[in-house]
Amino acid sequence: MPPLSADLPPAPGADAVAWLWRDAPVPAWSRPTVAVVDRHIWLAGDKVLVRPGARPRRLTEDTRVVPVVHVEIDALRPPASLQPARAVVIEAMRKAARATTSGWVQLDLEARPSQRADYRALVNSIHDSLPHGVRLSVTALGWWCRSPSWLDGLKADEVVPMFFRMGRDNAALRDIVGSRPQLLHPLCRTGSAGFSRQEPFAPAVAARYRRTYWFDEKGWRDSE
Repeated sequence: MPPLSADLPPAPGADAVAWLWRDAPVPAWSRPTVAVVDRHIWLAGDKVLVRPGARPRRLTEDTRVVPVVHVEIDALRPPASLQPARAVVIEAMRKAARATTSGWVQLDLEARPSQRADYRALVNSIHDSLPHGVRLSVTALGWWCRSPSWLDGLKADEVVPMFFRMGRDNAALRDIVGSRPQLLHPLCRTGSAGFSRQEPFAPAVAARYRRTYWFDEKGWRDSE
């Protein structure tokens, strides 16, 4: 096993979950639970394209899986509304619910400000359509944690703010997350959060959260 690069943080602690896609290997620390992309849905103009995810390597039978439906919005041809994709996304989430072995499913959709009302309606509909006993997790962009209108009253059992790849607001948001978390929405302070192996915070930041999800630019290739 090759050593980890010296510029990477140590492996995450307890209740940490790796986000996996394609044929990524499962990091040893995430073998109890992994979040696996089950469906990719791509929205471009009026097109809604769906393709399946891929089973990660060395996924054991006793590993609990959180199936993830990843919805990508084309940067050059974003749809004006999420409504045309509503039925497809809901059906993908219901299929993910049938595949879950953790009792959770996750929606990963980086909606635009103009799509906020559609997004909230979609999340609420997904929550209401899931089988009894299956809980809904949703990812959230970091800046949503400063805007109550995104998160207040959202029908999700877990909100996972992604504190990485935060764009032009990166420096300001990292300062808030790191040293002024009281400025974040309550759903972004202590429950769950997503971090990147390439953009680490001080260990005390991740320690605030009951459950953490971890992204790796290299797809965990150097964790084998």
